[in-house]
Amino acid sequence: MKEGPYLVPVSEMAERLGITRERVRQMILEGKLEAVRLGRYWYVRQGEKTRLRQAYTLFTHAGGAGKTSLARDLGYELARKGFRVLLIDTDPQANLTSWLGVRDVQPQETLLHLVETGQLPPPRPLKDWNLDLIPASLDLARVEVRLMQRPLATLLLRTALRREEGYDFVLIDSLPSLGHLAALGAMAGDGLLVPVETSVKGVEALVGVMEAAQEYREALEQVAPEAPKTFVRLFIPTKYDARTSGDNRVLERISSLRELAPVASPIAYRPGPHRKATEQAVPIQLVGDRQAREEAERLAEEFLQNVVAKELSRKPQEAGVAQ
Repeated sequence: MKEGPYLVPVSEMAERLGITRERVRQMILEGKLEAVRLGRYWYVRQGEKTRLRQAYTLFTHAGGAGKTSLARDLGYELARKGFRVLLIDTDPQANLTSWLGVRDVQPQETLLHLVETGQLPPPRPLKDWNLDLIPASLDLARVEVRLMQRPLATLLLRTALRREEGYDFVLIDSLPSLGHLAALGAMAGDGLLVPVETSVKGVEALVGVMEAAQEYREALEQVAPEAPKTFVRLFIPTKYDARTSGDNRVLERISSLRELAPVASPIAYRPGPHRKATEQAVPIQLVGDRQAREEAERLAEEFLQNVVAKELSRKPQEAGVAQ
């Protein structure tokens, strides 16, 4: 989020040290250099406080598409890979908050504190998952009214996150709306991750999503001209049932969106594991379903390769793509 060279490609590090790329890779394996893998490429971290500082919003105004479970499970998987991750719940219904077992949330712990003070509230650490959360509560409904009275306040979260140095990734769970609170989350970071239910309803909802994404991008041009021209960074097909011809036809339509942004592998319809994860207040990877766990792992890999690595290559002054 904050400007600066936080990750260095293997090729550049080899040149800096005057050694071969193979030696740099060996140093990574030996633990002498701290590195992260983004898709096919390795990057060496620079400094203890080096962070990717990228933020993405799970966004669609259609309810039930899987925004909250994706934010939870993708966030956990990235944290499991060693990234420092902050989740932000912007929905007054507070499903992400409750699905992670967080209770008794006070108003000053939510984004209401941000709107009132201009500062992020201190996040809550989540068990030993290397994962933090800014929770939500019904008090967030008051934010919508305050944002209506202060239109430029929809940039408050973006401004606050650019000052935040402690995380590699911020994942924002948006509410199913196109109102001011949804805009607060949508314009906070580097683009939108759009869940698309593999149904006719899911595809029809894309019209509103794409119109909103364009409006957000045009608004950001005034303050962040470096923002990507395509503000949707990844489509994620959800609730997919490979046994039905209808779902397969819809998946083909969703796949045609690759001209606009990458399309992730579909997330299958698994009501049992999802219900179990909700009841136990844990990510789906922890409920013992192998296929659900492998889907989450694959989504994280596709996100790192098709979104994060591309973002780094788009900003060569921060980090180039490893050769």
